Amino acid sequence: MENDKGFIKLSRKFFSNELWKEARTFSSCEAWLDLIQSARFEATPRKVSIGGREVVYNRGQYPASIRFLAKRWNWTERKVRTFISFLRKREMISTECVQGVNMITLCKYEEYNSSDASGDTTNDTDIMKIINDLQSQVTQLATQQVTQPSKKRHTGDTNTKKDEEDIKESPNGDEKEAAASSPAPSNPDFLKFNDWLKRKAPFCSNPKNFSSQITEAEFLKLKEKYTGKQIADVIEQIENRKDLRKRYTNLYRTVLNWAKKEYGS
Repeated sequence: MENDKGFIKLSRKFFSNELWKEARTFSSCEAWLDLIQSARFEATPRKVSIGGREVVYNRGQYPASIRFLAKRWNWTERKVRTFISFLRKREMISTECVQGVNMITLCKYEEYNSSDASGDTTNDTDIMKIINDLQSQVTQLATQQVTQPSKKRHTGDTNTKKDEEDIKESPNGDEKEAAASSPAPSNPDFLKFNDWLKRKAPFCSNPKNFSSQITEAEFLKLKEKYTGKQIADVIEQIENRKDLRKRYTNLYRTVLNWAKKEYGS
């Protein structure tokens, strides 16, 4: 069917309208829509106090008890539990207990909420400056490659090139071998980027979680395709999506794939 393509743009002000707030018993469709609009939209985490407990929830998450939802939707608690169970089985949501509070996570939140709104971007000026400044450096590197005299190839270059390609195609291979064949990053802006990554995205920057991190060359490739806001927003999305981020080991390819889905190639 072609009718499921694209988006129907619906302002969040709709949910403040008296028609939506009208006292009624919610249908299952309205309950699902209510979960989508109630989940946190911003990329930054939010801390709230619920029943004397401090709870932090991220983009695409919604802390809500069965009793609270039953009152909100005018349902019985049993009906709410059945509905939540149905959504879990369909892999539409996942639930967990956080500090004694029921936390609902929408598994496909990005499909319902585009992050192109002006308010849903990173406010970190350091990373924006770093990424935007790289544009001029890409031009300088390209100029250097053109002006540098080419070196003659030796017979053994074919095998060397093959070995380098094997390393690139095996991002989770021997780290010692890769380190020995790759020079240490020297670009000061790239070093600053790594520092930002460690501060703002500690899970993504940990090699135990992503065994293959973003290299200097890969960082330049990302900047050629996407803006600084887009790259930073995608990294924060990966950092905050606990239900999905464990599936990946290559940070560059994860950022690239998420960016393609979000903004196109």
